[in-house]
Amino acid sequence: MSSLSVYRVLAAVLLVWAVISTVFLGYYFNLYVDVERSKASLSSRISEFQGVLDNLKNELRNLSNQLELYNRSYMDTISRLKSLLERSVAILVIDYGNGTIEHHKVYFVEGVNNTVFNLTISVAVVNYTYYASYGDYFINGINGVYNRNVNSTSGYYWMFYVNFRLSDKGAFQTKVYDGDVIIWNYTYVSWG
Repeated sequence: MSSLSVYRVLAAVLLVWAVISTVFLGYYFNLYVDVERSKASLSSRISEFQGVLDNLKNELRNLSNQLELYNRSYMDTISRLKSLLERSVAILVIDYGNGTIEHHKVYFVEGVNNTVFNLTISVAVVNYTYYASYGDYFINGINGVYNRNVNSTSGYYWMFYVNFRLSDKGAFQTKVYDGDVIIWNYTYVSWG
């Protein structure tokens, strides 16, 4: 083989090697470009998701602040309602019929202990008898002053008024509301 043939074979081999390496280089370059484009696309999507996550974080922070405001408002409302319940007050007057009169400011919770009977026993020593048939209490005496008969058709008894009107019910069945005035009056009663 002549040196020219060797150079030709060598040139052919180099040419084949150059073509093959160029093809591989082109293939890997295209893969690299695809990977870079995918990376750029993923990076862009990650940025979008990061923006969405940041917006969600801000929304959650705003919702948390609003929840805190609503919670404070709710607690303030509950506190105001509680204070309204606690501020229910009535005036209870005990008139012994001999010039001695007591005035009591009585606090109570409406719907719990708001009967004339409950308010009276909260400020005075009360002697009473329960009558199941009426579902109520008969007041026998307040602070040591007891009902007493004068004769068979009259006597001195404890009568009570709500807002200056004689009650037509017993003390346990008569409800008291904020601002009411209850007056117990030891007075002469005649029924004959």
